[in-house]
Amino acid sequence: MNLNANGEIEALVAELKRVRKGPGIQARSLPDVAGAPLRRACGVLDTDPPGRVRDKIVRTLADLVERLPEAHRATARAVFGFGTTAGLRYTARLAQLGQVVDRDMRTMQRRADDVVYLVAELAATRPPPEAPEPVVPWHTTALAVSLIPDGPGAEVFETREIVSHVADLEEIEHSISLGRAPGVSGPVDLGELGIEVLRGGEVHSTRMVSSTRVAFQLRPPRVLAAGDRHEFFVRMRVPRILPFYCCTPEFPCERFRLNIRFDRVPPPARLWRIDGELSKDADDPLPARKPLSLDGTEVHADFEGLLPARSYGIGWQPA
Repeated sequence: MNLNANGEIEALVAELKRVRKGPGIQARSLPDVAGAPLRRACGVLDTDPPGRVRDKIVRTLADLVERLPEAHRATARAVFGFGTTAGLRYTARLAQLGQVVDRDMRTMQRRADDVVYLVAELAATRPPPEAPEPVVPWHTTALAVSLIPDGPGAEVFETREIVSHVADLEEIEHSISLGRAPGVSGPVDLGELGIEVLRGGEVHSTRMVSSTRVAFQLRPPRVLAAGDRHEFFVRMRVPRILPFYCCTPEFPCERFRLNIRFDRVPPPARLWRIDGELSKDADDPLPARKPLSLDGTEVHADFEGLLPARSYGIGWQPA
């Protein structure tokens, strides 16, 4: 056993000795008594309210006690206050069990220390609890984007159908990243950014969440129940755009169709498909990618099964 493991066990021993005092797990102060080592062993999160903290500690200790050799379980239950009279204090619980097993108080205290160490040892080697599955409040079934570059900026028309995964979905968080053009410093001027919902609800709370990313809330006309589908049609006017456009979903997206029309700017010298790349690589023109061709003044690409945090779209080299 390494020194780190020994240190963790000793820290847990100290924690468990505090927990066993007074009424043990029945103490009102249990969530406050538990320190970082015990909370970590029990999978307690910083955001857990006191009731959940108590529940996790009690459940974990009960599981650890049941994993002890049978000869130690009765002592461990008495030490921590499992199955004892409400409010019975630590020494009274030991004395009560000592009468049953015909042992004096000194022997019971020694046994109590032994089981505390054994429980700490089990807790230190217990696999960490699995992280809860992240909540996915909605996902996109179909996304269609028409992009029209116009001078340094562009006009974007987006039609998005989503399916709610939760009850009472009132708003949908949306965002658009605007790459920093060469020679341009400072954040985007929100006054230059036009976002308008043409169908399916209203937009509010537009704000900068980074120097290049703008977030806003889309509110449908009615609250969505789990399984409900809803479609938004949004128009955005961006003051400047880098020579690529991607969808980088936060939640899964089933289908994405991107159409770009180059009738307000010179046609690009080269076009390529960006398919499932890391977002930091999406604007890099060097990687070898599938080339695309203009059909008149337009180019399009279709994608299916888009993964969160991956980028899908089209890049181009200006003329």
